Amino acid sequence: MILALFFTRGISLERWLETGLFAREKLVYEAHLANGNLRKVYWLTYGTNDADWANQLKSENRLHPDIDVFPMSRFFRGKWGPLIYSFIIPLIHSKHLRKAHILKTNQMDGSWTAVISKILYKKPLIVRTGYVLSVFLQKELKSTFRPKLYELVERVAYRFADIGIVSSQQAEEYISSKYGFSREKTKVIYNFTDNELFYPRNCKKYENRIVFVGRLCEQKNLFNLIEAVTKTHLTLDIYGGGKLQDELECWANKLNARVNFMGVVSNNDLPEILNRYRYYILPSLYEGMPKTLLEAMACGLLCIGTNVDGIKEVIEDEYNGFLAQGTDASNIHIAMNRAISERSSKKFGISAVRTIRNKFTLSQIIKREHAIFDHLTC
Repeated sequence: MILALFFTRGISLERWLETGLFAREKLVYEAHLANGNLRKVYWLTYGTNDADWANQLKSENRLHPDIDVFPMSRFFRGKWGPLIYSFIIPLIHSKHLRKAHILKTNQMDGSWTAVISKILYKKPLIVRTGYVLSVFLQKELKSTFRPKLYELVERVAYRFADIGIVSSQQAEEYISSKYGFSREKTKVIYNFTDNELFYPRNCKKYENRIVFVGRLCEQKNLFNLIEAVTKTHLTLDIYGGGKLQDELECWANKLNARVNFMGVVSNNDLPEILNRYRYYILPSLYEGMPKTLLEAMACGLLCIGTNVDGIKEVIEDEYNGFLAQGTDASNIHIAMNRAISERSSKKFGISAVRTIRNKFTLSQIIKREHAIFDHLTC
């Protein structure tokens, strides 16, 4: 069986490598190949150098030999090139798309490429999303044009999808009510952790430090987090990069906050890093199904999050972590203090690990996706 995966519009294999996502994102497809669920996987990407990157990775045994990468031609470089390319991918790569047995999207942006391919080649289509794009855009943008545009994209994608895969119960409820997409065709498959990498390790812990891992963007609510940290004795270590880094550094300096900006790290390096800490925090304004939270819980950290969609689906307050009842600095500070003052912090780590192993493992995701593949091709 051959699966064709359509990368998010504008995203490349090279970008996955730069952002440290490659090590995690490849795991599902390599596991399917290793288990014999798939014979071949096609990655249709937007990187002009991705074929070279794939060859190098394969020569270093960092990419499965049966993952074939089809890059974007240099002709489409430029501001509008990737958008134009997204509409003609089904024609440029028709030879391989005809061979594929199943089509799958990685996110909603660019899903029209997979829809066009389904129409042309009569292949079953899985529309997979990690979050509801139109909802995120409504929260991020002042303009209503792009959210409305992507509502149309989502409506079309689910009109042609044979199966919709979402990463949370809230997303399932939304697309069912918003687009009338059958719940029988919707599968909630949570994001996963690699339990061979992310697990509690016996090592020396930082006593007075707390860690955040993620993009430095408005969604993550880091200005309020930095302000909250100033009211504690903790030092905040921030791993990740993004457009707000300079502003956040200025804000931390202004408040005289104890904050270290540690930069972007590969997902393979995260288990060792996370295991040095006792506390992890995710103060987001909203989430889909946050992978770094799952990974921190898998390592047995005492995790603190805001009581918003995505996070509250994972953290059960005072069972496997702590929830701030608001996203402002004051409520974040209160939640941090509750966690710090908890003398039995180890029990929360044990509960967090149990939560992950019960619901968020790679083997569970592989099993559920394999069942979908068999259903679509039987």
